Order: sequence, then C-alpha cells, then structure tokens
Amino acid sequence: MAYLFVVGSVVCAVVGQLLYKRYSSNRQWLWLLGGLSFFSLAVPCTMLAARDLGIGMVYVGSSLSYVLAPVCGRWMFAEPIQPTQWKYFFLIMVGVVIYAW
Repeated sequence: MAYLFVVGSVVCAVVGQLLYKRYSSNRQWLWLLGGLSFFSLAVPCTMLAARDLGIGMVYVGSSLSYVLAPVCGRWMFAEPIQPTQWKYFFLIMVGVVIYAW
C-alpha cells in the first residue's frame, strides 16, 4: 500500500506542475487552483508512504517526477527535450532502481 502512496505522490506532483504550467500560459485561475490542489495532495501521500517505507525510499521514488514532468510537458505542450536530458533521465531511473533493489 505504501508504494501506491509513492506513486500517488509522484502523480500529484507531476499533475500539479503541468497545471501550474498551463496557468502560466493563459492566466486562468482554475488552472492555478488545480495545480495547488494537486501539490497539496502530494504532501499527505508522501507522509503516508514515508511512514512505512522510510523517508529515503520515498524521496528517491519521488525523484521520478523529475523524469515524468518534462516527458509529459513534451507530450502536452510540445516542449523540447534536449539529448543530454535523456541521459540524465536514464541516470535518475537507474538510481531509483538501484536504491529500491
């Protein structure tokens, strides 16, 4: 169950970032409120996951948001991803797998 909370934390953080980015492009308050709501939901998910997994595992798992947010930004906003970014995304994912193993 704790791993679901880690996933929930990552998803809420990524969705919050995407909604905030949408707000920055058109300044409609609904996007801002949605983004803040998702950021707020990430906090209890992180706390509930840390209770069972430990803070180290949760923060390493949460680093996946650094990969997912730009990839989703590319998909939703056609933002470019530099070739060197893919290398760093790979390193983050390898670090998560090694730490979790």
